[in-house]
Amino acid sequence: MKPFETLDSFVTPDGKELTLHRRDREVAIYLDGDELMANRSPDSEKALATLALAELTNPTPRILIGGLGLGYTLRAALETSPRGSEVVVAEFFACVEAWGKTHLADLHGGAFADPRVRIVIDDVNRVIGETKGRWDAILLDVDNGPDAWCLGSNGRLYARHGLDRIREALAPGGILAVWSAHQDTSFVRLLRKAEFEVRTETVRAFAGKGARHTIFLAKVPMSNRRRRPSRR
Repeated sequence: MKPFETLDSFVTPDGKELTLHRRDREVAIYLDGDELMANRSPDSEKALATLALAELTNPTPRILIGGLGLGYTLRAALETSPRGSEVVVAEFFACVEAWGKTHLADLHGGAFADPRVRIVIDDVNRVIGETKGRWDAILLDVDNGPDAWCLGSNGRLYARHGLDRIREALAPGGILAVWSAHQDTSFVRLLRKAEFEVRTETVRAFAGKGARHTIFLAKVPMSNRRRRPSRR
């Protein structure tokens, strides 16, 4: 088999190597030699957006996407969202945005130029912490799962305090969607403790085949009122 060509690389703050590879029409992003994503298996990244946005009632939703990746979640969000919507992508690594404008431009289908889109180079956790009741949907595809982080600092997103911050950033009826390479029953329990209405969906990597990935869908009740702590 023809080997991958390394197009670019970047060392993360954790000292890991983030690399972009191409082999003919196949492209992939790796972290320390482990594949994070590839264009041969895009369906679960698309499902992250389509499953979440199907839950919304706001005709012009405000959507925050954590992680640009290969752009499939962004494209799916745009295909699902009408005019007047707002889609903000918080991407930690400037190199990933640069790859999207160069090596991966054909995958995005003009998404970068869409007037609904704004890409910020920032930690999605910080963006979340700066807003309250703003987002109708927060879509997280920054790690391989709630316990498989690409950056050590990402762990705070999935901890109870992080989930409370996400809940506060969502509007009533808003939804958090998290991509994961695997199921995680402890994360489901934690989402419920944070007073989300939770369900999970299993999605195959491509055309009903390949790896089974999990989408966690955690919805804020329309009242968005937190229960008072018990005095007992």
